[in-house]
Amino acid sequence: MIIATAAASSGARYAYGQELPPSTSSVSSGSESASVTPDGETFIERSTLTGNWWGARDVLSDHGVELNLNLSQFYQGVADGGKERKFEYGGKLDYFLRLDGDKLGLWPGLSLITHAETRYGQDVNTIDGMFSFGNFNMAFPKVGQDVTGLTAFKVTQLLFDHFLLIAGKINTLDDFRLNFTGKNGLERFMNSAMVANIINARTIPYSTYGAGFAVFGQNWPEFTFLARDTHDHAASTDLDKVFNDGAVLTGSIRVPVAPLGLPGTQVLGGNWSSRHYTSLDPSSWVDIPGQGLVAAKESGSWAVYYNFDQYLWINSSNTNTWLGFFAMSGLSDGNPNPVGWNLTVGLGAGGLVPGRERDTLGLGYFHVGISSDFKDLLAGPPAPPGLAQRDEQGIEFYYNAALTRWCHLGADLQVVSPSTKTFNTTVLVGGRLKIDF
Repeated sequence: MIIATAAASSGARYAYGQELPPSTSSVSSGSESASVTPDGETFIERSTLTGNWWGARDVLSDHGVELNLNLSQFYQGVADGGKERKFEYGGKLDYFLRLDGDKLGLWPGLSLITHAETRYGQDVNTIDGMFSFGNFNMAFPKVGQDVTGLTAFKVTQLLFDHFLLIAGKINTLDDFRLNFTGKNGLERFMNSAMVANIINARTIPYSTYGAGFAVFGQNWPEFTFLARDTHDHAASTDLDKVFNDGAVLTGSIRVPVAPLGLPGTQVLGGNWSSRHYTSLDPSSWVDIPGQGLVAAKESGSWAVYYNFDQYLWINSSNTNTWLGFFAMSGLSDGNPNPVGWNLTVGLGAGGLVPGRERDTLGLGYFHVGISSDFKDLLAGPPAPPGLAQRDEQGIEFYYNAALTRWCHLGADLQVVSPSTKTFNTTVLVGGRLKIDF
């Protein structure tokens, strides 16, 4: 699942698995009459709310420094089913800093990528009654807390144009690349089973320390290998505890395809962890029922997965208008991983609504196959009544409207049959406002 990307500023480029570049045409919101800012851009057409800082942003970029900040606000609620029927408000601030060693006068191919996150307010993850998170992004840096954490501090070194060394604190979602899915849950789908491959829920932390390498090239298959600590360090440092409980090893191969000239990718990967787990241990990816109960520890855990994305159509005169298809699937040991298998499929589209060429929308279905061992564990004594499990499945629809290039307003609907049998079908509705500063 984890594909480590080279910093754009280091000169490394991937020729596949990326979003198509936006066109230069304007958003249909009256931008022609918008006033021109001191940076020479219209207020509507600038890519960030604060613009180019009177040229300072370009100067910093030319010298190897890129700064970005965005604010995402969520108002989401349980309209039916779940544990409680109410709406919650919360938000995230994401801070990004990228340093280019070549432009800074250090040495070519070196880059430093950092990502800090501030979470505040409330979310639906504790009231929706679901195994998957109804709002994946609001689960970080720490579930249900007002907290700031440094979730990425990654150093990469490009060698020979095709070999990338990676070390530091690695943010799982930042490095996950599959078109039409999540964008970290900030621009497209929001459910954790739709944003990334949920088969990795047991072994792969959201943010942790590690090192590895990637071998890639234009139109080549790309191979990535990483060794990481088994614990999540999104809201802490704890450097003295790194690898105390073993390591998780991940490898994947990503292959570019282009049937009929339309870009797509096929990804096959797997992971193995040496840590001792129980199936009830908390996870960064899902809300595991039965917390506080006793379960037997197992030595190690593994999972394999297959992902793909494929453009089905791209408007030749405007690449903002497109249609694509994606899927994620996986298989695990089933104990200690409570997810035995999974399947997610979906469609994504951009610019389909006349006059709204920068808008995107998506519709997806997911099925989380709860393992038979986990079902047996919570089926009866010593587990208390009401925890019996079944497979979880659901659909999600989103529409993301570009009010400006720097402000996006999204609507999201999820209808999910929760894994806990005592909960009725959960209906989640909500909105999301993202502003790029």
